[in-house]
Amino acid sequence: MATDVESSIEYGSDAIALQLSRLGFEYVAMVPGSTYKGLHDSLVNFDFGTGTRPELLVCLHEEHPVHIAQGYAKVANKPMAVSVHANVGLMHAIMAIYNAFCDRVPMLILGATGPLDSYRRRPWIDWVHTSLDQAALIRPFIKWDDQPLSPNAAIRAVLQATSITASKPCAPTYVCLDSAMQEAKVNPADIHLPDTGRRLASLKPPGPSTMDVKLVSEAIARAKQPLFMMGRMRASPGSWRERIALVESLPHAKVLTDLKQIAPFPTWHKQQPAPPGVSLSEVGGDLIRSSDLLIALDWVDLAGTLSAAHGGPQVVEPVMTIVQVSLDAALHNGWSQDHFSQPPVDIAVQSDPDIFVSTLLQEIEKLPAVPTLPAIMVYPNGVMKPVQGGGDRRDKTIFMHDLSSSLYSALSPDEICLVRIPLSWTGEEVRATHPFSFLGWDSGGRLASGPANVIGAALALQKVQPSLHAVAVVGDGDFLMGCTALWTASRYRIPLLVVVANNHSFFNDEVHQERVATARSRPVENKWIGMRLDDPAPDVSSPAKSLGCTVVRSSIVDSVHELLPALHDAATELKNGKTVVLDVHVSPTGYRTALEKGVPAGQSVV
Repeated sequence: MATDVESSIEYGSDAIALQLSRLGFEYVAMVPGSTYKGLHDSLVNFDFGTGTRPELLVCLHEEHPVHIAQGYAKVANKPMAVSVHANVGLMHAIMAIYNAFCDRVPMLILGATGPLDSYRRRPWIDWVHTSLDQAALIRPFIKWDDQPLSPNAAIRAVLQATSITASKPCAPTYVCLDSAMQEAKVNPADIHLPDTGRRLASLKPPGPSTMDVKLVSEAIARAKQPLFMMGRMRASPGSWRERIALVESLPHAKVLTDLKQIAPFPTWHKQQPAPPGVSLSEVGGDLIRSSDLLIALDWVDLAGTLSAAHGGPQVVEPVMTIVQVSLDAALHNGWSQDHFSQPPVDIAVQSDPDIFVSTLLQEIEKLPAVPTLPAIMVYPNGVMKPVQGGGDRRDKTIFMHDLSSSLYSALSPDEICLVRIPLSWTGEEVRATHPFSFLGWDSGGRLASGPANVIGAALALQKVQPSLHAVAVVGDGDFLMGCTALWTASRYRIPLLVVVANNHSFFNDEVHQERVATARSRPVENKWIGMRLDDPAPDVSSPAKSLGCTVVRSSIVDSVHELLPALHDAATELKNGKTVVLDVHVSPTGYRTALEKGVPAGQSVV
């Protein structure tokens, strides 16, 4: 028997909106568009009764909703709904969708098209907003798509898309809604809403077989130097504790992590000798070469990492036993090369890595105790010293180490969810003390996503971990390309802190140009041409203020002596619920405090 809410359905879009509510979507991030004006009206005006009304989060560019949903999924471990207008909105969103695909995050993208029945199209506008196979634009980097032609088909498509995107390995799904179907009147008796609970009950990801666990536990029992390479793992307190318990039950084991993914393990733990990095460090390479057993837990680009550790692709393949635990092959295709090269693997385990850890932990507890072996490398433990007004520094230059240590002084690592960091923020300076400590890099390797990512993370933290504060440290390029996303944070009173590490340049490419010039015996002093953001230097504070953000100290921080007080002020505003932006002018020439390394101020320590 239909409920009162179901009986009140009048239009096709009412049924779709009700399905979104029944599936538990709390938000729909969107840019308005005429092709889904029917759904827009239903989300605003349909009476959901006691059900959840999904809240519309209005954005200023179609990339922003996708980036917000990406940050949200990393914290909430579930999809957000996103709406993009027709083919034109989808084209704007394409790069962000690819980025989310590379990051393996779930999200439901609701697209729309002008009437598929050409007889019903308005002159010009409906024709240019209609595509017969709109999903063809993004099909190589989404997990599933549909273009339903009736309300009942749309209800089922939204349900199926939600189920598929939330199933491991996760990736975005896309449902394109015919605008005429949304706006058509329907008889509520003809609408059939399936039992969403039964359809979603099977979403638990697969775990390892008994034989898989037996083979890996036996390999661990034989190993003298096992190494866990932790890649795509879940931000979850329970999973975090199990990873620590597993490693600490094997005192001879070591851990390697990187900065491309959510921090899966405490940095500076005594069993993680190498700091995480974007690329494999020399210490990390030594760690791999000295190990006799590698257990790669959905490690990103395992083949490339092994190649880097052993001197390149032409060398003899490593002789250690290699275990790969991953479901990622289900998403590999011939268009996107984000699957990387095929690694040499002795034991391939088709399992969610967190479920594998949980299952393996139970098996490991049955093994006899293993003696602790001496550490093979040194990764300095301890707490970074905060910058105290610049100390005895004679110059005022701010290096990235100054910024990182000052941030962790103004806000404790235990209360920060660090959403993004720039290239020059090294792994030694990431303080991962809890499962939401660091959410990883932008897996598609693009700019403009940082400001919106932190919005999504902050939104999810309000319910998942309200004691944590969302902080993003972004470059000036990332900020200037994506800063309009922050209007959404201001509009919906979402507290967060964006620190702009402003070096007035696309400096990573200056480094590339210097290397090319050096290799070609050409003038390296020209490396800045086409890179510098000056003459005039863009003003970070003015757009931030115009978007409703709180700008600390009114403008810029360009002295190390002002840095810590400014971050304390920013932390105070953040804790008062504000969307805060702080413009910090950092040196582009040093990744750490140059004075610590005995390098004169102003010289490169890259």
